[in-house]
Formats: sequence, structure tokens, C-alpha cells
Amino acid sequence: MKEIHEILVEPHITESTSKNMVDVRTGVRQYVFKVAKTATKPEIKNAIETRFNVKVDSVNTLINRGKMKRVRTIAGKKSNWKKAYIKLQAGHKIAEFEGV
Repeated sequence: MKEIHEILVEPHITESTSKNMVDVRTGVRQYVFKVAKTATKPEIKNAIETRFNVKVDSVNTLINRGKMKRVRTIAGKKSNWKKAYIKLQAGHKIAEFEGV
């Protein structure tokens, strides 16, 4: 089994993810993390639950494709990376991300 720091790379905090962090109607919180490309949904769920001591309701993942970039005449490509949307059960929250 992989270690937690191998599965969870870093939190992905942008303007849109922080705006959609709390559903006003239900109070359910959703967080976004960059994760390892080989990580599965059960591994991600287990890593979040053990690292932050919360109950995860659902995990949705997607792979962001790397963009083509050019430096003068040399073309290159940024690497692909995986993003996980973590929805917590009602009443749970990750205290480290409050006030972000």
C-alpha cells in the first residue's frame, strides 16, 4: 500500500475551488487535491480519512491533460496530472482549509 504523502500531492486551491468549497443549501463541503496519477479512488478516500480525520462521502477524479508549450522554436508538453474532488459527509470539514 502506498503512503499518504505518495497519494496526496498537494491541495489545489484556486478561486473557483474555494468559491465552490461549501454548498450553501446542504452545508456539504468539497475539496480539490492534486493526487498521484496511479492513485485509485479507494486509496484517495482512505488517505483523506486518515490524514484529516474526516468521513468522505464521494471521490471523483479526472486527469488534466498537459498543455503544449513553446520556447522560441522548441515545442514541448507539460506533464499530465490527476485531480480529485473530495466531497465530505455533512457536518465534517477540514480545519486546515478554513479561512482560505
